[in-house]
Amino acid sequence: MFEKLKRRFARPARTVNNRWFSAATSNRLMDWPVSYQRVNGDLWLEYVRIVQRARSLAQNNESVIGMLKNLQRNVVGVTGFTLQSKAEPASLRPKLEELWREYQSRMGQWCTVDEHSSGRDLDILILRALVIDGEAFIHRIFDPASKFGYRYEVLDSLQIDPLYQVQEIENGGKIFMGIELDAWGREVAYYWRETINEQYFSGPRIRIPASEVIHLYRKEFPAQYRGISMLAGAALNLKQLDDYRNAELVHAQIASCCMGVWEWDGRNKEDVITDAQANDQGEFVREIKPGIFPIAPRGYTAKFLQNSSPNSQFAAFWKAVMRSIANSLGLSYNKASGDYESVNYSSLREAALEDRETYGELQKFIIENWKSIQYKHFVESCLVNDLVPVKTLASATRHQFFGRRFSWVDPQKEIAAKKEEMALMLTDPIAELEARGEDPDDVIARNAEWLKKLENAGLKDFWLAAFGNAAPEPEPEQPEEPNND
Repeated sequence: MFEKLKRRFARPARTVNNRWFSAATSNRLMDWPVSYQRVNGDLWLEYVRIVQRARSLAQNNESVIGMLKNLQRNVVGVTGFTLQSKAEPASLRPKLEELWREYQSRMGQWCTVDEHSSGRDLDILILRALVIDGEAFIHRIFDPASKFGYRYEVLDSLQIDPLYQVQEIENGGKIFMGIELDAWGREVAYYWRETINEQYFSGPRIRIPASEVIHLYRKEFPAQYRGISMLAGAALNLKQLDDYRNAELVHAQIASCCMGVWEWDGRNKEDVITDAQANDQGEFVREIKPGIFPIAPRGYTAKFLQNSSPNSQFAAFWKAVMRSIANSLGLSYNKASGDYESVNYSSLREAALEDRETYGELQKFIIENWKSIQYKHFVESCLVNDLVPVKTLASATRHQFFGRRFSWVDPQKEIAAKKEEMALMLTDPIAELEARGEDPDDVIARNAEWLKKLENAGLKDFWLAAFGNAAPEPEPEQPEEPNND
């Protein structure tokens, strides 16, 4: 009987659910909110705030300001992107390169709408927009007075109205955050919103066809329509670290001041502080100046505040946070922070090579998605305006762009390694010159011109002997011995 009652009323055994992925853990110690909407939904809610905060960091945070200048030096470089024309016939190449240099120069005033920027200045502005806003909108405007046809301007990404959204339009598409899309998700037009008194989201919208705009951004998630700031992952840490440092500075300022209070010792029954000595609240306040120690009021003792600053752990904490920030930006800690303390040659070389990969990847992205498109429009204008004698666009648009290249970290060892690679036919002079951003034809022409100048000055043999470039003299041919057989 007891066994029947036990089986009837006993609680079922509790099943223990084991999670096989620790990332899915959810308990009272783990607060990890997640979103159940696509990335576009998150951008719709937070895009404006992210961009505004990123711009605030770019204006006021020393680490971000330094990082932007670092990218400017190493991605665009002092001379900007270098064009190597590969047009056919080959005689056309020097002419196209000369016209391109004129088009990109500040003196020519052909490149931008405001006529105040060179091609390099425009590239730097685009790079900054990519890093800070996460995207760049490059507006192409036809100028009939320009012999190169088109001028460019960078539109403010917050003026491509991120608040304008229509779920469905006539062609089966939609308007999302100021971008009109067709049913396939292809960009059809952009809605640029004018400003009134320099205030965002205050003026009328103007529809700009997609054929006139180059929308430059990295697509990090499927079906993503707007860019995400490169500073988004590090913005919170950067702000908190900035606030922490400011608090330590205030702490140090307080510690550097001799501050204290007057404490009554209780021996005098009457208050000896007169009304003339007290402030409006009846408190006795006395300033202490350097080199002067005042007499304490009768019956009062000075009690100085103890304030040890700065915190001895500040430097270690700052470095730990900066390392995570640098990692999120794809840069080494030394480059991102400007801290080269306690480094050696090996660690510095490894960090430099990794940073160069980051710069090279950014260069390739800008070249493929902006410079090559700009060059195609440039060649089209040259053909239309009869600046080059060629009939077909395809033969004239062959080209290659090079970004800033870097010198060897250890020249002696790396040159020896390149010689070994060439001896094993793993590389060749053309590939190495192009990797350095040099046109092989230009290098050969300059070397030939240099040797000619040396020959005219009677120094050619000395130069070749001194630098080991002289080809070995061929051995004289030996006459064949007669065959007496």
